[in-house]
Amino acid sequence: MSTRSLQAICYPSPRFDGTRIFYHWLGSVLHSDMHVLNLGAGPQTGHPLRILKGRVRQVVGADIDPIVLDNEELDAAVLIGADGTLPFPDACFDTVFSDYVLEHVEDPGRFFGEVRRVLKPGGSFFFRTPNLFHYVAIAARCTPHWFHHLVANRVRGAAKDQHAPWPTFYRANTRRRLQNLAHASGFQSCDLRMVETDPAYLSFFAPLYLLGVAYERTVNAHHALSGMRANIFGRLQ
Repeated sequence: MSTRSLQAICYPSPRFDGTRIFYHWLGSVLHSDMHVLNLGAGPQTGHPLRILKGRVRQVVGADIDPIVLDNEELDAAVLIGADGTLPFPDACFDTVFSDYVLEHVEDPGRFFGEVRRVLKPGGSFFFRTPNLFHYVAIAARCTPHWFHHLVANRVRGAAKDQHAPWPTFYRANTRRRLQNLAHASGFQSCDLRMVETDPAYLSFFAPLYLLGVAYERTVNAHHALSGMRANIFGRLQ
């Protein structure tokens, strides 16, 4: 049986779609008059749930990689300097979000401080990032970057010409670390949600995919195992 067939059997509804879960949460606070920053926007995704252009007054993308300048899903795009300072004045965005970006941040204290600086009072920072204690993140930390470069896009089923994976540091990828960063940066609330979804990253090999499904069923069935779920979704205010 193909992995596609297994996915249809094991996940017949979209409730285990992590992208849907995250962007519905983000979308619950958005309205048409907002200025939104996609921090670490990267290239365009083509995914309708991830495109906020036209849903808010302005969506700006910022990244250290010039590829963001060609992202047509943004109203505007800017490059972040080598020192990590965001090229925006204080309190200029209603909402900031980062989708699978925190694991690539070398200096998370600086990063969170800049997010806090550019947010308006009462604004929110949403993020989705891997959990350091999940087997995928553990495997990623135990393998060199050249290996990620060699296999990551193949494992994810990405196009051959898709951008190579960025280096990872995992310096903001536990609940405790995120809570400490939020407090140190001046955020007043920190809502963290542990999320395990369809193990699509194992879809290249059906037996491994079934093991991933068994793992998902186990950690989602027991709250005590929530710390072993794949992703951390967060909202800081």
